[in-house]
Amino acid sequence: MEIPFIVNARKDTGLFNSKVGIWLFLASEVTLFGGLFSGYLFLRLYADYPWPERALPILPGLINTFVLIGSSVTVVFAWAALKMREWRKFQVYMAITLACAGLFMVLKGIEYNAKFGHQAVRLQGGGPVQDNAIVEGHLHYAELNDKGLMVEVDEGRKKEDGVFKANRVLVKASELTFVLTRPTHEAYVKEILRQAGSNKITLAESYRVIDKEELSKGEMNRDQLTASESAFVRKEGEELTIELLDQLEDAYLEARSHDRKIRTEFLAASWDWIRNEKGEEEASTYIVEKEVWKDRRAEDAEKIKILSLRAPSEVTFKVDPPFTLVFEPADLVNKVNVGDSSAKLRDDTLVSGEVLKSPMIMGVDALDFRTTAQRAEAEGLDPFPVIEGTWLLTHRAHHDGDDDHADDDDHADDDDRNEFKKIWDCHMAWLKAETERLEKKDRVPALNDKYRVNWDQILAYRDLDYDVEKVYQESKARTLKRAGLFDLDGFAGANHKIHKGKFPHLEIPRANVGFESTFTPKWNTYYAIYFTITGLHGLHVIGGALVLGYYLFFGRKMYESNPEWLANRVEVGGLFWHFVDLVWIFLFPILYLM
Repeated sequence: MEIPFIVNARKDTGLFNSKVGIWLFLASEVTLFGGLFSGYLFLRLYADYPWPERALPILPGLINTFVLIGSSVTVVFAWAALKMREWRKFQVYMAITLACAGLFMVLKGIEYNAKFGHQAVRLQGGGPVQDNAIVEGHLHYAELNDKGLMVEVDEGRKKEDGVFKANRVLVKASELTFVLTRPTHEAYVKEILRQAGSNKITLAESYRVIDKEELSKGEMNRDQLTASESAFVRKEGEELTIELLDQLEDAYLEARSHDRKIRTEFLAASWDWIRNEKGEEEASTYIVEKEVWKDRRAEDAEKIKILSLRAPSEVTFKVDPPFTLVFEPADLVNKVNVGDSSAKLRDDTLVSGEVLKSPMIMGVDALDFRTTAQRAEAEGLDPFPVIEGTWLLTHRAHHDGDDDHADDDDHADDDDRNEFKKIWDCHMAWLKAETERLEKKDRVPALNDKYRVNWDQILAYRDLDYDVEKVYQESKARTLKRAGLFDLDGFAGANHKIHKGKFPHLEIPRANVGFESTFTPKWNTYYAIYFTITGLHGLHVIGGALVLGYYLFFGRKMYESNPEWLANRVEVGGLFWHFVDLVWIFLFPILYLM
């Protein structure tokens, strides 16, 4: 039986089946994206931290807007060409549509790549609001010197062995203690052995598990069994391998299973005893009230000690000679600071030794004090003096051999100001000029303008040698050199390759790193919903392009069979494409302009 209205439309409604289907599908899509947009607005309106504003580069988003609008026009032209039975024109217009989709995804990929490579750090320090200054920038690269300490290297060497991003924790390891209850060590063991090279990591003490059959015979006491050869699973001095750890874990788990069985048997026997002695009804209250039960359990505990294997749950390896291990901060359970004697990994492995100086080294392209100001105002304080007292603006400028701490009085001298204090002083001069300009229009600077310094401002202040008076005069005259909308050197944000060496260098001691992340969902809610909505929209672009591409490359047979059939399919695909375009028209102003 032929299904009606597949090709020809109903006379009463003018609709064919697939058009009805696509409208129903688009209705569900409206509810999906409507919920996401509503969630975004709710999160922004009720955010308990300064919401990122104008945080995305406008030019890629603007180009993508025109690209999608253009593709919506060409897909209509492709449909019209089919209606006029012009196959060649259909091919041209549909190819342009697909090229636009490809360009959209390329630009989105450039934007995503910039976000995944852009570092942000929330600082912590003393003071009434615990600092909360944020620095943004680009991580530098480092390697270990012959003393096992971190030294910065040129970014051109980033693919060489032994070179890593300068955001690692260094621990000079002398012992490694693995927890056998967590059989998840393989990835860490492989990395530790790789970094160890020729250094030896050997079992510190022989691992012993008494044979349960020998124990049950009762022919030897526990001390004799412990000293017997059968108790050795692995002997002192054996080198660390994944296979060795696997065998130790198996031995421990088998011993623990035996001990659990023994405890269960004794507990069951004790329950039987109490029920036989006092009966079912009284047993439940008797066991918690009467001393005789406690005595019975104490007797059981002594017998369990004799019959259980009691295998060690941890095994320690010594590192000889000690060497420096490099860990990502995410590998550690807790934050560590210079001088700590140990660091615990995510799998509970304990690395004993000494935590070495492990600063984050980065080129800074933005300063953000909005959270600091918000916390200061919540405490009833003037934000600007609080900002002036943050670690970033008060720490002594780093020199080789210096400790990078903020408790020296020498920095009070203007010549000893660190570069970030100079940037902030210039920003205050710019803000003064901007405030005077806006007052003439009965307006005031936004929070972004007051408490945030962007990458183009940093470069502008640097070009004027951090001369506060020059910054003020040029800002007042509106001649301060800033990045324009169509400046390609800031196409996807601050470009550290074009402006190599121009952004200020910062080494952040590990103790001053409160929280760090690239601009990914981990950083804050804004980027979580940004990647969710734009990622979902990108999947719709890819899906729509695949369908339209199918019509372009495999639609010839359908066209020759019944041109109207293919025209209907392209019309349906075009409706979906228009919806994708419409979603982006909403996305662009909400995420990029507001």
